[in-house]
Amino acid sequence: MGPLEPVRQAQPLPPGVDPAAVAVGDALFKGNCAQCHAVNDVVVGPALGGITKRRPMAWLIPWVKNSSKLVASGDEYAVKLFNQYQQQQMPSFQLTNAEIQAIIYYINSQEGVPKAAPVAVDAVAYAPSETVSGQ
Repeated sequence: MGPLEPVRQAQPLPPGVDPAAVAVGDALFKGNCAQCHAVNDVVVGPALGGITKRRPMAWLIPWVKNSSKLVASGDEYAVKLFNQYQQQQMPSFQLTNAEIQAIIYYINSQEGVPKAAPVAVDAVAYAPSETVSGQ
């Protein structure tokens, strides 16, 4: 067995980010984004961890609201993403700017945090007539 990797914790929130907004973002992400995206893994679409390092919020909000419009406008990054992911069109979302920002806050809080791994449990069978004592 090799050395254990340290467990990564959720990223600290930037100053001024309300933990309640992150919780809202978590729920919105799971309800709208998780079918095609994960924070740290490629699913149908790209992994979203580090997204604010790749694109500014001013780009992300219109992208989430209507990615097809950005692709049609010829936006270089939008076209690149569209082509990179087999021209799979991302659905448009009727989310407010604040809701999209909450999703981004949630994504940022989860960067590098591994998914919870299933825990193996040893099964022990007892006959109905057996008793188990603590001794």
